[in-house]
Amino acid sequence: MTGTSPGPRHRIGNALRDGRRFMVALSRLRPYIKPHVPSLLLASLASVGYAVVTLLEPWPIQFLFDGVLLGRKVHFLGHTLKSVHGDPIALLIGSVAAILVLAALRGQLYYTQNVLTATAGQDVVMSLRRELFRHLQSLSLRYHHRERLGDILMRLTGDIVMLRDMVVAALLNTLSHTLVVVGVLCVMLTINWKLTLVAAAVAPALFIILSIFRVKLMEAAALQRKREGRLVSSAHEILQAIHVVQANTAEVHEQNRFREMNQRSLNAGIRSTRIEARLHRTVQITIAAGVGATLGLGALDVLAGRLSPGQLLVFAAYVRGLYGPLRQVSKTVQRTAKASACADRVLEVLEEKPEIQSAPSAHALQDVQGAIRLDHVTFGYTPGKPVLQDVHLDIAPRTTVALVGPTGSGKTTFLNLIPRFYDPLSGEVRIDGMEVRSLDLNSLRRHISYLTQEVVVMGLTVRDNIAYGAIGKNGSDPMEEEIQSAARAAYAHEFIVKLPHGYDTVLGERGTTLSGGQRQRIAIARAFIRDARILLFDEPMTGLDPLAEQAVQRAFANLSRGRTTIVVAHHLSTILHADRILFLEAGRIVEQGSHEQLLRRSGAYAEFYRTQWALPTPEPA
Repeated sequence: MTGTSPGPRHRIGNALRDGRRFMVALSRLRPYIKPHVPSLLLASLASVGYAVVTLLEPWPIQFLFDGVLLGRKVHFLGHTLKSVHGDPIALLIGSVAAILVLAALRGQLYYTQNVLTATAGQDVVMSLRRELFRHLQSLSLRYHHRERLGDILMRLTGDIVMLRDMVVAALLNTLSHTLVVVGVLCVMLTINWKLTLVAAAVAPALFIILSIFRVKLMEAAALQRKREGRLVSSAHEILQAIHVVQANTAEVHEQNRFREMNQRSLNAGIRSTRIEARLHRTVQITIAAGVGATLGLGALDVLAGRLSPGQLLVFAAYVRGLYGPLRQVSKTVQRTAKASACADRVLEVLEEKPEIQSAPSAHALQDVQGAIRLDHVTFGYTPGKPVLQDVHLDIAPRTTVALVGPTGSGKTTFLNLIPRFYDPLSGEVRIDGMEVRSLDLNSLRRHISYLTQEVVVMGLTVRDNIAYGAIGKNGSDPMEEEIQSAARAAYAHEFIVKLPHGYDTVLGERGTTLSGGQRQRIAIARAFIRDARILLFDEPMTGLDPLAEQAVQRAFANLSRGRTTIVVAHHLSTILHADRILFLEAGRIVEQGSHEQLLRRSGAYAEFYRTQWALPTPEPA
């Protein structure tokens, strides 16, 4: 029935599936754990030593109580120690010294175990984060456009850190606690096997409780992390577009939207906390029942003369030693449940396969001339909705082609197919006669400079921003003369030297300290440093004032000279300098030719031209 709670069999099934997921996650982490096996083995030895010391700690109490205070014979692991007698003060000093030595030894072993495991856990996190970042860069644009950036950042930062708990708590702490429990049970059996069975009866009940609550904790933790990811994404989106928010006086609206998302995240966190608190309460009550039953029966044995008071104290200490690790196991379950939910989110990204990657037999692109051919190319971002349809054309080396057409006609998509940001659904893209899918991806992209419509300027110095274009080009950084030469060719040197620290000026995030024209010229200088034979330029004049447009146009003319250039253009100045114009409409090339040729045809381009630049339609003769 709807709304009924799952039965025991369903819960056990969930627990088993959760256990399998947990083991799969651990096996996936094995390559990152392997380098730390020696340290983890040493930590394991420290855990064994810690368990042994823990087993020995209660006995000085019995020596002190029975041998010193009561003057009775001391029982040790089922044997009566007749040799332990004599001066009570000496026995007192020896017992106290033993307590201090064992405490110091246990503290040192605990320190060794925790430092080694924490170091291994931190390094696993660092290695996994590095791998995740590398993998994210290899994933296609389709993935990055589909996923929220804030959620990706949440997985890269917060979720990965939680995996440290899986490595430390699940592996070493579980081993340590298991050794202590097994050792304590063995010693307790030598003291009184009946009381041991009573005390151990709690363990199966705790196992069932922990199995049930672990499933609930994982579900709650997964929901909490998901909502936190959405919250981070929303905050990132709002702050990134803060000028739009302020310009539209939408601060209160965004505050309300953020408050709602924050409340949903809070509710998920409270639900997780409530489950943890219920687990803690249930574990405490169960353990208290076990302690009460054990001590009650033990007190009856003392009254009957079957146990000495010192033996009962030792047994009580071992009961505490038994239930203490069981309490820790419940905490470990809480931590690993959250870590498992985070592991699922991280592994989900790592298991995402890059759509675009080099074929095993791919070869390098060399001696590029810049001839480009699209051979009956069809492409769409979603099935059944083509953005480009049967596009077929040849672009000669060292020529400039302008892509013109209404919004949504496929111009930017056209550019994205050349450096293989996407692969066509049918047809082929060729460079110098070689199909791009047969080329090494890095080699292909090293010979292409792509200047996007939204110019990306990083929070680095001006010098580093320009030199960024040389990354991957060769093994050496560009010289200062090369950087300044590129800046001069891009008509950027004049404004750069006027910045507070010239080329050493650190730019604001996304280049917000520069004007649009200045950012565009920095990007053109970066393309000069790259010196690629193929240049892709997406609407270079968007949002520029006339003076900035003239400067960018001159820089663009310098850059495109001697290169195969494809430019998405909505500005007349860019179109007029093109050797050929392609007019796209609904994903098809409906017209192509020079500006004058297309105007004389009085077709789609001529109509677009008159509409775009508000020219009067000629009267019929």
